[in-house]
Formats: sequence, C-alpha cells, structure tokens
Amino acid sequence: MKVLLTGATGVAGLGILRSLLADNGVSQVTYLGRRPLPPWVVLPGGTSTDGASPTHPKLSTIEHKDFLTYPPAIQEMIAEHDACIWALGISASGLSEAKYTEITVGYLSAFLDVLKDKAVGTAGSPFRVVFITMKGADSTEKSRILFVRVKGRAENSLIKAVEESSGRLGASILRPGYFYPSKAYPQDAPNQRGLILRITDKLLGAPLSIFYPAAVISVEEMDQFALEAARGKWEAKSGLSSIFDNAEMKNLVKSV
Repeated sequence: MKVLLTGATGVAGLGILRSLLADNGVSQVTYLGRRPLPPWVVLPGGTSTDGASPTHPKLSTIEHKDFLTYPPAIQEMIAEHDACIWALGISASGLSEAKYTEITVGYLSAFLDVLKDKAVGTAGSPFRVVFITMKGADSTEKSRILFVRVKGRAENSLIKAVEESSGRLGASILRPGYFYPSKAYPQDAPNQRGLILRITDKLLGAPLSIFYPAAVISVEEMDQFALEAARGKWEAKSGLSSIFDNAEMKNLVKSV
C-alpha cells in the first residue's frame, strides 16, 4: 500500500508517519508538506544526521507551498497512491474565520478536487481518505464556536466527495479526544508543544485517563486506527463514509 500523508510534523501526523514506516504492509509513504521534516524528528528504522532532515528507505518528501492548487506533476504523484491520511491542521487562535476556513476546508477541498479530476480509485478498490478532525466537530455547521463549526464543514465536504464518487473514494473521519506527544520520543513534546500545553499535558493526561478515559486517546492508539482505516479495515462495519468518535476508535483498535 502506498500512502500519502499531510501534517506530518504535528502530534497526530508524526505518530502516524512512524506507524506507516514501521508497518510491513506499507511499501511507500509520501509526505506532502511545505518544508522537509525538521532535524529533531526521529523515525523508526530511519537515519538522522545533525542539522539535516531525517531519511527512511520507504519515505519520500514532496515540498508543496500552496495547498489550494496542485501542478500537473503533483497531481500525477497523488494518483499513484492508494490512500491519504490528512492530518494537516492548525489552531484557530489568532486567525480570522476566513483564514481558518481556507486552511481547514479549502486545502482539503482542493485535494479532493484533484482526486475527482484524476478519477483516482475504482469501485472495487477505492482510494481512501482518512481525515483527522476533532471531538465535538459540528456536522450541522451551526455552532457558535468557530473551530467546531469549520471542522464540521470540512467533514461534510469529504462526505459529499465520497457520495459523488460512484464508489471510487472511501472516507474515515476520526474525531479524537485529548491526546499528547508520544512519551516514547521525548524530543517531540518540546518541539510540538509550548510550555503551557506541556504543563497541561502533565497535569491532565494521567487524571483524565483514570477518571474519564472515554475523553482521552493515546497517540499510539490513534496512529494504529488511522493506519487500519487507510487499509479499509472498518468499512465492512461502517461503509465507505464513516465518522468515528474517540470511544469507538479506542474500542475498535483493540481488535488489531
């Protein structure tokens, strides 16, 4: 399986990248991003050189600056893959509604347009899009909370693309709860989280896991669920277009 990945420097995306690279069923991973992976990233089975982006035999990187448009060469590259895990995202803090919508909805919609224009996937072997969104996203798009409303709009755009694809596309929409950088890679947290968030992770992580486990998911559980979704593991249960909440993801991934 060849998988395209966005958002690979974020907490969710980086964990997913590591899971993809470590999985024997994945032959190639293409990271589509604005810049190469930063030098602090450690990859399982990869090679790191001081000051240079890490490398891995299964990993290729395509630098792409404008996610609202895709030149022909990148469109052809996208069409060579079997699935995409869309982990690209940003905090709404400090952004106008227009800018946050452009990044959250516009970037994904432009990618979906490429899949449509290139007629990617078939009814027998659909191209699968795994979208990492958020717990509480509003499918009605009526919430007064900006990021909740806009995330719901992005989810709806993906569902619509699947419905109009005549079976060529499949989608798994993941709504994770609270998660934080992997403790297995201690260099992640200081590079992915500011000081306040790191303190919050330490103060809330353990208590939430004990007293409200349905609201928390480990990054490893989410990574594994996303990988299996890219394979289509959950389609027999849920169909070609499904939304998975935090508790459901944690329950299903136990069967892997």
